[in-house]
Amino acid sequence: MKKIALAIIAITLFTCCGCKQEQKMVEKAAYEYSYAMANYDVDGAAKYATEETKNTTLETAKILIQKVDSSYIKSDTPAKIYIVDTKIVNDTCAVATYHKITPLKDFSDTLELRKRNGEWYAHVPPRTVNTPQDTSDSKKSQNTKGFQKIKD
Repeated sequence: MKKIALAIIAITLFTCCGCKQEQKMVEKAAYEYSYAMANYDVDGAAKYATEETKNTTLETAKILIQKVDSSYIKSDTPAKIYIVDTKIVNDTCAVATYHKITPLKDFSDTLELRKRNGEWYAHVPPRTVNTPQDTSDSKKSQNTKGFQKIKD
């Protein structure tokens, strides 16, 4: 009976230690990715991003950041990131809530993370924009309710 009780205690301790380590890995990946992006360091963020995120979201970010006035970037940095909460959803998916403070902004957001080859990475898939399928005149008039027509 003592052996069974010791075995149960050992398994419980081992599981708890594993959970805490996973939680720390999720927090680290979320922090490093968010911190790098908040400070306009796309290459730094890439170290903590899934391949999908690198090939879509981060490639777009590089292009957009090149178009931003450097004086704006200087006025918006340095950023501070605080990981508020993390939740491991399953073996390969987690969600982190973070709070970002910069000289110009102060807000909270969530970040999805995916586990790949034993490591956690930020997963930020590109967002799609829904466009109307039917562009007939009747649909156009329905979609513009509440908008004033601009005179030519």
